[in-house]
Amino acid sequence: MAKGDNRSTNLLAAETASLEEQLQGWGAVMLMADKVLRWERAWFPPAIMGVASLVFLNIYYLDPPVLSGVSCFVMFLCLADYLVPILAPRIFCSNKWTTEQQQRFYEICSNLVKTRRRTVGWWKRLFTLKEEKPKMCFMTMIISLAVVAWVGQQVHNLLLTYLIVTFLLLLPGLNQFRSTLEWPKGR
Repeated sequence: MAKGDNRSTNLLAAETASLEEQLQGWGAVMLMADKVLRWERAWFPPAIMGVASLVFLNIYYLDPPVLSGVSCFVMFLCLADYLVPILAPRIFCSNKWTTEQQQRFYEICSNLVKTRRRTVGWWKRLFTLKEEKPKMCFMTMIISLAVVAWVGQQVHNLLLTYLIVTFLLLLPGLNQFRSTLEWPKGR
């Protein structure tokens, strides 16, 4: 049993180190985003909601066709992927990392690897359920998708997307707040 746990820990460490190496250019940005998403300051939650609202109001105002919206989003991602590793060290003065910053970056990468593993695990469980209990899986999927379709019919797509994105952006801070039961500092 201990041998399997050790192997799993080593595999997690290897995956985390690989991801850490791949995201090294994004390190300073990820540390700053982590501080914001975990609500290290009391004004971060309203700022998150304000930025998300501004982005979605802009999308609502511009009302781009789906293909144009997806194209602009992917173009923005490509631009960020190219410019962030170049500009981040200059903006955040991150040439010298402290041990604490390096440790936090490792924790972020480890959490990302664990989240990916959980997602793959849920996906595998779904297929296992499909193989073991196909009728129950079929009924569960049909009922779940019917409820989602009904909600999608009742609520505007952009509003639903805004609510989901805002919830996902606030979720790390809510988890942090719940675990510490302490409101962040004011400044």
